[in-house]
Amino acid sequence: MEKCATISIVVMLLCLQGIVTQTVKANEGNGLRTIEQVIEDAHEDVSCIGIDELKKRIKKNNKLVLLDVRTKSEYDAAHIKGSAWVERGIAEFVLVQKLPDSNAEIVVYCKKGHRAGLVVKALMKAGFRNVVSLEGGFDEWVHQGNTVHNSLGEFKMVNPARFGAGSFQVEFYQNKN
Repeated sequence: MEKCATISIVVMLLCLQGIVTQTVKANEGNGLRTIEQVIEDAHEDVSCIGIDELKKRIKKNNKLVLLDVRTKSEYDAAHIKGSAWVERGIAEFVLVQKLPDSNAEIVVYCKKGHRAGLVVKALMKAGFRNVVSLEGGFDEWVHQGNTVHNSLGEFKMVNPARFGAGSFQVEFYQNKN
């Protein structure tokens, strides 16, 4: 019985490895990058700070801009106290118009840090010089036991949602007639 279970597990693992290999090769064949490569690119050349460093900077600089670039519904559900919400796709356009100080201290965060990395790059390209990403993002803030805020007040999250872009379901080929 144990031998049969072991063989079944080995076969399942080999099949899973084959599926993963096929997905990676399929992406290589059509020019698409893997999700790991996209994430790596998002973080490349982006300076990050940890939670403790963020807390020090908040205490030291009351003009620190803490920028949440998650979706509006994520922000409304809970955010770090004092953060401003700006949609990821327009952050650089908004800040160039509304924040005239190119030396402003800006800390950007999202759920895990991937979207924040893209925004940091865009803000730096737009001319902001003092921009960093919060390492681990909102999830790390919560996992370290810090409080969060929303329209109901301050609270601690017990079990934040653990899904990301990989779990997002979308039907690209909808009927258009």
